Amino acid sequence: MMGANGDIESLIRNNFPQFEENLIQEIKEQGELILFPADDLIMDIGQKVDQIPLIVDGVVKVFREDEEDNEIFLYYLHAGEACAITLICSAREGYSKIKAIPMEDTTAVVLPISKLDEWMPKYQSWYFFVMDSYQDRFEELLKVVDAIAFRQMDERLIEYLEKTAVASQSNKIKETQSQIALELNSSREVIGRLLKKLEQQGIVKVSRNQIELLK
Repeated sequence: MMGANGDIESLIRNNFPQFEENLIQEIKEQGELILFPADDLIMDIGQKVDQIPLIVDGVVKVFREDEEDNEIFLYYLHAGEACAITLICSAREGYSKIKAIPMEDTTAVVLPISKLDEWMPKYQSWYFFVMDSYQDRFEELLKVVDAIAFRQMDERLIEYLEKTAVASQSNKIKETQSQIALELNSSREVIGRLLKKLEQQGIVKVSRNQIELLK
């Protein structure tokens, strides 16, 4: 993690246009612009949450992990968003329940934890931003639960590939079959068989180092 160059005020205006003028000025004064290199760890499970990162550039992948290091993919964070689970942990001065890793070099305006509660009654735009973040991520988590409980693995795999293509802005997906299996809480053998089936159906093209989504 290292400092990043840039104008906090302009980045906030461009990515969070709903914020009030006085709030933007406070973020400018209180925030620190941080560059998180690709594949670096922004947040780990059990880490004390003492900052709030507002994403202004890049994409972050959010996971849940159990005690045996089994992972499951939850959702992506893009510019103009913050992680609701981190906000909840911040509000309780607690510890992270998720792992967050940038897919690419990602820049965030990082704020002190104390500002979460301080700004809730002070700025309506901040209040609605936090509430909307809670709602959006709650709906994402419900989709994850529904997928695990009610959907077949091939459907989950297609959805995963589609979300990854959108997040990376490319239909060529670099994740390995082992990594996909880990994030979908499956096995490499199952994912390999399903990808072969999807390739026969003309949905994907599988090569040594990537999976190309064709539809």
